[in-house]
Amino acid sequence: MNRRSITIKTSVLAGFAVLAGIALLSGDRFVESTSASISGPPAARTGAPGELTCTDCHNASSGVGQFTITAPASYTPGQTYSIQVRHTTTDTTRKRWGFEMTSLAGGTNAGTFANTTGNTQLKTGSGKTYVAHTSAGTFQNQTGGAVWTFNWTAPATNVGNVTFYAAGIQANNNGSESGDQTYLRNVVIPYAAPVASTHVVSDFDGDGKSDPAIVRNNGGSAVWYSKVTAGVSIRQFGLSSDKFVPADYDGDGKTDVAVFRGGSWWTYRSSNGTVSSEQFGTAGDAAVTGDYDGDGKADLGVFRNGIWWVKRSSDGASQAQQWGAAGDKPLVGDFDGDGKDDFAVYRPADSVWWIIRSSNGTNVSLQFGIPWDIPVPADFDGDGLTNMAVYRPAEGVWYTSTDVNNNYYGSVYWGISTDVPVPGDYDGDGKDDVAVYRDGTWYIRNSTNLSMSVQYFGLASDAPVPKLRNQ
Repeated sequence: MNRRSITIKTSVLAGFAVLAGIALLSGDRFVESTSASISGPPAARTGAPGELTCTDCHNASSGVGQFTITAPASYTPGQTYSIQVRHTTTDTTRKRWGFEMTSLAGGTNAGTFANTTGNTQLKTGSGKTYVAHTSAGTFQNQTGGAVWTFNWTAPATNVGNVTFYAAGIQANNNGSESGDQTYLRNVVIPYAAPVASTHVVSDFDGDGKSDPAIVRNNGGSAVWYSKVTAGVSIRQFGLSSDKFVPADYDGDGKTDVAVFRGGSWWTYRSSNGTVSSEQFGTAGDAAVTGDYDGDGKADLGVFRNGIWWVKRSSDGASQAQQWGAAGDKPLVGDFDGDGKDDFAVYRPADSVWWIIRSSNGTNVSLQFGIPWDIPVPADFDGDGLTNMAVYRPAEGVWYTSTDVNNNYYGSVYWGISTDVPVPGDYDGDGKDDVAVYRDGTWYIRNSTNLSMSVQYFGLASDAPVPKLRNQ
């Protein structure tokens, strides 16, 4: 062996000795895959379908520790939530921690993650996005466990169930893979079908219950009376000749007093006590207030010769939709349960309901009722979908269908031929109640226990408010 060869070998051995010394002094493992895990695991190690786990680099054993995910019980599209991933253990030999998580609907990313501290980072791989620990987020030499907090923004639309998949490491920080513990966890988050505040008719105090309310002609002025929890609310607003369009226009959970007059909308906003006026529509239009964009605020809407005109509260934009014909009765309701009111009409001549589903743009037509019935759509079963229903005055009978997708019909005898149907959620159980107004008396069939509630509120000449949601 010549002197030059000896010098090269000596240099190589010295280099390895220096690197080994650095690894031993730092306490970090020097194997490439393990070093990557300290600064953050490679993508696609969460245990989601088709993915590897932490055992690709670490031991597969587990111990007495716990690995948990704290997430919302359900999600609302577009809403941001704080998520926690936590390790806990009584094993004091655990001195370093790690995790990786993804959120999927089926095999596709659902929602987005965002870091809130320097202990987490975002990664991409295999066409998916992940959140994982950083070097600082391994909490070296910390015992008892570790917690990471970050944000997750739900998908912009309903994608069905979202599953969080996570894999975690509880390491002993001995500089090698031996003795590490791996854990897997997944949590399923269902879609929360929203019930917008505009769907609780005549809720003037925001307690989630419909309030008996009337409008009285006082010398040409309209005086609103509502029977709320605290007593009776009285407000003079509008003219007796106006069309009354009460709804939650400001999104505070309370029904606002409002009128439609010759194409002008006048609203008394319960959130701040101000009066607003806006021109939308023309004299002779039918006012069809509803939450068409699903933002929890009522939108201005009119129906004119088979065309719907809507001004969305979310962005102020207007839209027109041909749906129906002259002579049809426009109806408002969330028939597909996506949190948005749908365009719907009832055609008395043949008693056919025509509905456009806002969730996917498809339409449905179904014969339900007879020509002299009064359509009374409401959510009678509390599933978040508006039911087709009619009141037959000649018989004093209510006929309901569970939804537009099946042919189950129920009937309830409740009322007489001269009664005014006023369905609403008077007992606050999330289900609309069958109810009628008769010469100043309210007869309510409580869905909670099927008992009858009788309330004396109003005069024979007064107009009951719940009836007035769909002009």
